[in-house]
Amino acid sequence: MPPRQCPGCDAAPSERADHYADCPLKDVPLAEVAGLTFEEARARAAQWRARNT
Repeated sequence: MPPRQCPGCDAAPSERADHYADCPLKDVPLAEVAGLTFEEARARAAQWRARNT
């Protein structure tokens, strides 16, 4: 099972609430992208941004 971390900054939701400051995915909730590959996370982030902005 892959680690449940952000592929952009390695932040883990079990350890912190938000991404690290320099993360390219920081505008998307950490729980949305944790455990995904970077490409999967970018696609999920685009979907999240389309629904929430």
